[in-house]
This record gives sequence, structure tokens and C-alpha cells, in this order.
Amino acid sequence: MKRTKLIVHEPLVNKIIGCELDLELNDEANVITAISKVDRLIDQKGDFPLSDYESLLHMIYDPVRNRFYNQVAVTAYLEGGDMINLRADPKQNLPADVTVVLIPSGGCISEWEIAINYQEFKRAMQSI
Repeated sequence: MKRTKLIVHEPLVNKIIGCELDLELNDEANVITAISKVDRLIDQKGDFPLSDYESLLHMIYDPVRNRFYNQVAVTAYLEGGDMINLRADPKQNLPADVTVVLIPSGGCISEWEIAINYQEFKRAMQSI
């Protein structure tokens, strides 16, 4: 098991789960696994708070193309300051004691993408 800190900057999500989460993940976990765990926490509190999406992962990630949407800002760094490029490979294993910062709808993004249909999203996630 490893510890991961996930910082989410999305006000409606933050009202439900806060903005900083300390997660315990299995050794092979990636950022997709971490966000799925956050989605389970949100589900325990009720429905996802943004009406255009069914989950945080649905809001930020296209599993068909295995990539984050253009408007999503995501970064990860280790305690020593070394950065990890999660955008290049969302399925890469996260190292232990990493901090992930996620901004689902970055304010300065001019190229906004619409999330794929939720049924298509669920089908694609089953193959992951």
C-alpha cells in the first residue's frame, strides 16, 4: 500500500469531500484509480454535484483515448519537488508519497472539450 495526496480544485466537489484528500492506494494504483476512489467517496454522500457529469472521472478523463480533456490541469510531484507528467500517461503507476493536483476546469483554457457520453464512458472503463 502507498499514500497519495490528491488536491482537487472544484468548488462543488470541495463542498462534499473537501479539497485535500489523503488516500491509501494499492502499489499498482495510478491517477485513474485514485480519482475512482474519490468518486466512491462522493457517491457515499449523494449524487455528483455537476449536472453535466456523472462523476469526477467522467468530468476529466476520456478512457477511449486514454487522456485528460484539454481543459483539465493535472500535475503530480514528489516531496523533493520532482514532477511527474500524468498527462503523458494517465495509467502510469503513481509513486508512493506523491501529491496530485487536479483542476477539472482550468480557467484559462480556450479549447474546451465536451466529455464523452456516460454510457460510452462506462463501456470504455470496463476494459481498463
